[in-house]
Amino acid sequence: MTRDWDLVVVGTGFGGSMVALAAVRAGLRVLLIERGRWVDRDDSAWDPRAILLDRKYRSASPFETPRYGFGRTSFYPDEAGGGKSVFYGAASFRLREADFRLRERYPDVCAESVDWPIAYADLAPFYDEAERLLGVVGLPGLDPTEPPRATSYVGAPPPFSAPARRVAEAATALGLHPFPIPLAINFTSADGRRPCVQCLTCDLFPCKIGAKNDLSVTVLPAAMSAGATVMHSTVVLRLRMDGKRVAGVECVDVTTGERFFVGCRVCVVSAGAIPSAALLLASGLGAVEPNGAWVGRCLMRHCSGIVIGIFPSRTNPERVFHKQVALTDFYFGDGTRRRPPGPWGMIQGLQVPPPEYIAAEGGFPFGTVGARAADRMVFLLCIAQDLPDPANRVEVDPDRTDRYGAPIARVFHRYTRRDRQARSALYREGARVLRRAGAVIRVRKPINTFSHAVGTCRFGRDPATAALDPWCRFFGVPNLFVVDASFLPSSGGVNPSLTIAANALRVGRHIVAEWDR
Repeated sequence: MTRDWDLVVVGTGFGGSMVALAAVRAGLRVLLIERGRWVDRDDSAWDPRAILLDRKYRSASPFETPRYGFGRTSFYPDEAGGGKSVFYGAASFRLREADFRLRERYPDVCAESVDWPIAYADLAPFYDEAERLLGVVGLPGLDPTEPPRATSYVGAPPPFSAPARRVAEAATALGLHPFPIPLAINFTSADGRRPCVQCLTCDLFPCKIGAKNDLSVTVLPAAMSAGATVMHSTVVLRLRMDGKRVAGVECVDVTTGERFFVGCRVCVVSAGAIPSAALLLASGLGAVEPNGAWVGRCLMRHCSGIVIGIFPSRTNPERVFHKQVALTDFYFGDGTRRRPPGPWGMIQGLQVPPPEYIAAEGGFPFGTVGARAADRMVFLLCIAQDLPDPANRVEVDPDRTDRYGAPIARVFHRYTRRDRQARSALYREGARVLRRAGAVIRVRKPINTFSHAVGTCRFGRDPATAALDPWCRFFGVPNLFVVDASFLPSSGGVNPSLTIAANALRVGRHIVAEWDR
């Protein structure tokens, strides 16, 4: 690794993989550095104990986060080649047009800083490209808030399963507009790969047969075929600066403990909203004026929760995949003066987790009872848009380091009253659908994870209010870009993965176009 690279990309998730593909196809020498390893495509991939309880891919580096209720705790994320895409549920939504100009729609609720320095039209062609690369299937024209699109999806999803059909019929009876979730899943095997068998282990699991179109089976192989190198099981400790430029990255091999340096002409950070902020702060970039003060600030993670419906009989007798149906009727509120003001978000179907996981998460007696009733449940995920707050932040603790010597990231986050009200409003509508569908019991459960963490290095036009410029270049460091979820100035009300991918393709195209400069 003594060789200097044109582009060193830290992280192989949606941002890092996409920017690498754009660069390597233009002839640049690209190295991707990933702290995780490639997942095993064996029986363990679909084993709830191995993946969810024993945490086979658990990171050795924790975040210190708020504990739900009170106090603080250590959270260990999963890590793998392909980043979080390996474990996500494949939902692939575009942001709505109004998400880019929230202040225009909600001047009394949203600060000016939530507006993006680009418009939906700037990102639309890259959404098209990202959907094609990820093999997203869906049915255009059914989502009542769907933004304009120039192309259709690559294919249609399979028919609704029994749980999804139950939800869709109930929602329709209430005057709502259910539609299929756009999914990055290989249902038809058009490229010769083994198609999805529609099992119950998609969300939270790697796919044993590679039918989920995560980055390790789609974009990364394409980048590697074009000449990119992926170095896994390697932790980037800090960026080494040479004046106002990044000279390269200091690394450690997690297997051997060897420390080494990799030089580059351009550095792209894409480790995730929390790790990327921690890496920039550990590298001293928080001291850059004036934009360094925004590194780690305005952390958002969606104010999400689940409405669980319990029915008198089995809801999924065929035991098949059922994360299929979505509702965006309340994305921008309900059109009346009902609280809360500002954007709400979306409701979508969610896989019912394995009974073992329900039992472990809920404890005794609630988890035990829930595990026994799992085959009579339907889950609806409520994703409420949370608004940015500079007090919600990531810091690093120089006195606490992980086993590799990197400072531990400390996360501080609290939802506002409006955020919680938006989630409650979605809870109410989700429970109404489940009641109409026949659920005799409806339980609300908040989500306290950081799986949708965004916003810690927001982009904008003014370094006084943003860390990155409109091309996601760090103000004051001309060869440093950040392309993961960190760049988002607002969270939207959908899974951010497709937006991260589209933006990374946009930034990659810009890096290539401006390379000689």
